[in-house]
Amino acid sequence: MPTDMDRPLRTLSPPASATARANTVEVVSGPPSVRPRARSRIARSSVTESVLLCLLTLVVRLPSFRRPFWSPDEGYLATQATMLRNGGHLYDDVVDRKPPLMPWLYEACFAVAGNNGLAAVRVAAVVSLGVTAILTARTASRLLGAWAALPAGVMTVAASAALPAPDAMAATFEIFMLPATVAALYFGIKGRFLAAGLAVALAALTKQVGFAPLLPLIPLALGGSRRRRDTVALAVGAAAPVVICALALGAHRFTFWVFLSSGSYATSPLGALHVAGRAAAGFGNLLTAFAAVAVLLPLLPWRRHSRLRSARLRRDRTVWPRGETGPDARLSRSLDLLLAGWLLASVMAVAVGWHFYGHYFLQLVPPVVLLALRVVDAVCGIPPAGPALLRRQVGRAGRPATALGVAVCSLLAAAWWTAGAWQARPPQMDKSVAVATFVRDHSAPGQPVFVWGMHPEIYWLSDRPPSSRYLTAGLLTNFSGGGDIRRVGPFYAVPGTWPVFRRELAHTPPCVFVDDSLDTPYPLTDYPELRTLLADGFRQVAEIEGARVYRRDVC
Repeated sequence: MPTDMDRPLRTLSPPASATARANTVEVVSGPPSVRPRARSRIARSSVTESVLLCLLTLVVRLPSFRRPFWSPDEGYLATQATMLRNGGHLYDDVVDRKPPLMPWLYEACFAVAGNNGLAAVRVAAVVSLGVTAILTARTASRLLGAWAALPAGVMTVAASAALPAPDAMAATFEIFMLPATVAALYFGIKGRFLAAGLAVALAALTKQVGFAPLLPLIPLALGGSRRRRDTVALAVGAAAPVVICALALGAHRFTFWVFLSSGSYATSPLGALHVAGRAAAGFGNLLTAFAAVAVLLPLLPWRRHSRLRSARLRRDRTVWPRGETGPDARLSRSLDLLLAGWLLASVMAVAVGWHFYGHYFLQLVPPVVLLALRVVDAVCGIPPAGPALLRRQVGRAGRPATALGVAVCSLLAAAWWTAGAWQARPPQMDKSVAVATFVRDHSAPGQPVFVWGMHPEIYWLSDRPPSSRYLTAGLLTNFSGGGDIRRVGPFYAVPGTWPVFRRELAHTPPCVFVDDSLDTPYPLTDYPELRTLLADGFRQVAEIEGARVYRRDVC
């Protein structure tokens, strides 16, 4: 029985017309059956690779367990999970501009580990990255050959660490979106478009940009012999789970918060130079894991070699079996277009809103890994150009050894980033912990708290419920760390939030109020509703690193 890596790719096959068949390489029907002993050996090898990748993932993500939190997103999700466990309803009294899977995942993890820890979420993040590495390895094996599997998985894990620690170690949206994204492409190249669509839906219900794989998947579906059925299957798989979630959570509320509430946020970038600098820094950090590939770029068969190869293929229609020699020559162009389409879709997802936060770049890891191995495949597949010494070394090494060398270089970069993460501390972690400790010591369990700022982790760390569904000032002012401060204020808030916020303050006034707006574009003094609230029975009881803490006299 042929294995996945040996079976020809139906979805990458050429057109079926007579004219097209006359100008393309004939398709091999498939390799001979694999003997049971060989199948057993392949299965053991695959299991061994999976175990090694999981162990490597655990080692790379060990620093994530050293800190109570890594980013405000973790604090936001942790607070949402606590509110949901206490009877809250998503997109009603528990709101955010994100799809529902991450709050549900945090809620489930907190049900296991309790409200005072993110241990279960950290473990889930390790599992998520491990699954991503395994799926990337399987995809590389199917597209390029068995030699590419282990290097692809190793490079996926290594590249995920090539970011600043708060971005690489946080257990937030991107790290949990990656397995579904890779699964979508894996099922797509196997021609299983319903499964590919379901994977796209899973990614999109984690974060909206999870729809990005549709860009390379749609041409795959349209390029096959069953294009109508495949396209319908892809569309149904991608749409049905989203529609079901919308109906279950309330179609109007779901549509508003997931798709319509981010208008001001997505259209408030900083100046072009600042945006370019953030983008360059993010790309530069990630590419440190692929530095070895740059050495191989001069060996690529550029224009002259491409002409020679095309002429040779026209003369010789022999189809080589897939294996150590890489993909069939007939599929090379389709493969390059597929990977380029996936990379383009991922770059567009990173660029949405022009904020270029570091953790956004995790979406680029799988397609860049496969493109890096495609470079290895290209320079080892035909007589390369470039320096003579490098040509000889690559020629002697072959694809497997060259790919492993690139993977080892990625691991060296990951070791450097992981060592830095082991010592790193999230920005303002000490301040948030100090404020939360003070709030917990000066309030009773169950007494509501309100934080005017961008650090919702204070709610979770203090184990006190928020008095409002709006957990950050960003929802009420449009402030974000990478946005234009000229577009900050009530006018740019999420539509409809301020009337609801006023009613919440009147109905459930906080017992403790934390003003963390010092030296920000949204100082408390600019908001009369908040000044009026503090004037009615509140007194300042502490100031901790610029954060003023107020307590109501009667609570």
